Amino acid sequence: MPKGKYLYLRNGNIWTGDDAVPKTESVIIGDGKIVSVGTTTQLDAHPFAADAVVHNLEGTSVIPGMSDCHIHVMACAKGLESVDLSSAKSLEDVLERLRERSKEVGPDSWIYGTMLNENNWDKPVLPTAADLDKAWIDNPVVIHRICTHATIANSKAMELSGLNNMDMPGIRRDADGKPTGVLVEGAQPPVHAVLKKNLFTNELLMEYLDRYLKYAASFGLTTLHSCSASSLGMEEELGLYQTLWEEGRLCCRVYNIHDQLSEPSMGGLLGNDFVRFEGFKLFLDGSLGARTAALTFPYADDPTTDGMLIHETGELVEKLCEATRRGDHVMVHAIGDRALDQQLEAVEKTCAVYPEPKHPFLLNHVEILRPDQIKKMKKLPVACVIQPTYVPSDIDMVPARLGDKQELACVWKDLVDAGLLLCGSSDAPIEVLDPMVGIWALVNRTSYDGMRTWRPEQKLPLDQALRIYTTYPAKAHGTWRWNGSITPGKAADLVIFDRDLFAIDPTELRDVGITNTIVDGKLSRGCIDGWDCYR
Repeated sequence: MPKGKYLYLRNGNIWTGDDAVPKTESVIIGDGKIVSVGTTTQLDAHPFAADAVVHNLEGTSVIPGMSDCHIHVMACAKGLESVDLSSAKSLEDVLERLRERSKEVGPDSWIYGTMLNENNWDKPVLPTAADLDKAWIDNPVVIHRICTHATIANSKAMELSGLNNMDMPGIRRDADGKPTGVLVEGAQPPVHAVLKKNLFTNELLMEYLDRYLKYAASFGLTTLHSCSASSLGMEEELGLYQTLWEEGRLCCRVYNIHDQLSEPSMGGLLGNDFVRFEGFKLFLDGSLGARTAALTFPYADDPTTDGMLIHETGELVEKLCEATRRGDHVMVHAIGDRALDQQLEAVEKTCAVYPEPKHPFLLNHVEILRPDQIKKMKKLPVACVIQPTYVPSDIDMVPARLGDKQELACVWKDLVDAGLLLCGSSDAPIEVLDPMVGIWALVNRTSYDGMRTWRPEQKLPLDQALRIYTTYPAKAHGTWRWNGSITPGKAADLVIFDRDLFAIDPTELRDVGITNTIVDGKLSRGCIDGWDCYR
């Protein structure tokens, strides 16, 4: 048998995700599949071992490929062209960065800023068009807030996108009724559509997608469930992924979830194991940062509001029933407990019409929830898509927003103990992409500097945290029969680390290195002499 047909990963600490053989030492892969797993002694004697490409793991960990179950890949790719404002400490800091970009691109060119978080400023006030105009540059400027539920446009961008003449909810206005340049929720698409037309060609997007997907693979991600959020200016472009796949450059599996019900032909057009239309997503509320997440109680730091619901329950039930009838996955954004009440009621009513849905309903975020809701969830066909890095990111904001109700936030262990499937995700570009940071957050529940712990009784063991990024996503998204564990016959999606995950201090989990990522049997990260890589 010619050398290179099989890859033999030998003498490691392999966490399989398969309860039949939870841990082993070696694995042989070939033709995109897991061929055999076992001890090193067993596989040294395997008939394929002698002629295989051998890679000595030297005791390091191997796990199944990791999934990100809620990410906005196209928005992340566009972010490569943006002015990163995540570390800006003041309005003047923002303005200076806009001036620098204006010097680079010249007058009249559109400037796109992302990751603005005014909560990091001494005076945490969201800027307006009048503020951005103080940069004194002749460029249309569009800035996406970190939560993506708000956009700020300067006066020139407002003029060129026609916002001054629009009358729609979400356009914030001053005392005289004039638009301030702040656009929230569904008022954002018009300015983002003009931005895209002027700044992002398909050729440029292809280049950025290619770069970003390689970046994702460098973190051990092998499957990305990429969500369209056109109402927030973050639409997906399915055809671009299809082209990358046809060219042999798609180094991660990408499954698109749209925020519009699919055309019947979509699943057939994009329907393989690498790139496909997966389902439908809709929003029930906003974000905790913007105080638009729908709560059953007033915000502690603004008692005049308890957030907002976007849909009537009847409308929601209609949409869930139609998606369920088609056999689509359904993901619903609900951050606040009032939104989750509505979501669970809608799932109950949908199940009364369709008692055996093809897929579990995906409850996205479920950041704030009550014990009675967990009891109800146990009886329903649901899975939870969570963002573990909310713990370190929101460790200050949650107490401020929720006050004495903060114990309702991020109760991941309670959900696991109830027997619910949890699927890990980043919600990138809103949170950090690296899934090992999410695993670190699940296991440690500290601030990023490690100085403060938030509700340590909700910590999870490493084995459970790994499942949240590997086996549980495969089960929730319907790919478990061929993916999600290191089991003979399944797809060879693997991650090889630079050390043994189970032998280090848990606080070091976010610092581990990934030497190789393997997707469908080919290397998407790192090199092994004699073995195939993606372009």
